[in-house]
Amino acid sequence: MSSTADVSVSWKPFFLRPNIPKDGQAKDPNTPPERRASQRLKTAGAKVGIDFTGLTDRYPNSTTMHTLMAYALEHDGAEVQNALAEITFRHYFTDGRYPNEENLRAAAAEAGVKDLDAAMSYANNATNQAVVANEARFYSSQGVSGVPFFLLNGKPVASGAQPPSHFKNLLERALE
Repeated sequence: MSSTADVSVSWKPFFLRPNIPKDGQAKDPNTPPERRASQRLKTAGAKVGIDFTGLTDRYPNSTTMHTLMAYALEHDGAEVQNALAEITFRHYFTDGRYPNEENLRAAAAEAGVKDLDAAMSYANNATNQAVVANEARFYSSQGVSGVPFFLLNGKPVASGAQPPSHFKNLLERALE
């Protein structure tokens, strides 16, 4: 027996490195790009079509990116927010494009954010960034310690990369 359900996926903020300065932090200049990503990470990424190149030479402060993601969800919907996340990851992990204002704007345009000026204004607004930072701290206080981390109907269900079958099982159980 097969059933269908409407499922919505959205991204929530979490800071892997919460104390990174606003302009990011330089990576070790003595480590060449090809050694910045471990072989284990490269192998895992290759299995799902992600090329971890190590080209970006800075660790980012992701507050502006998370705030832009919140704008995308609220104004353009979960599909655009998901596209924005994937594009931003590709820019950073594969293309070596640091998530600065110019690159975030390009990612938002590629993802289909309708009003780029309003989106970037929202993303750079200190009050909006504080709201996002508080939400990120909330998830940390709930025991989230890494990404990816998955919630289903607001409850923790998985941490770390998971095979599609795991989510299929979770969703089937949720429908019962």
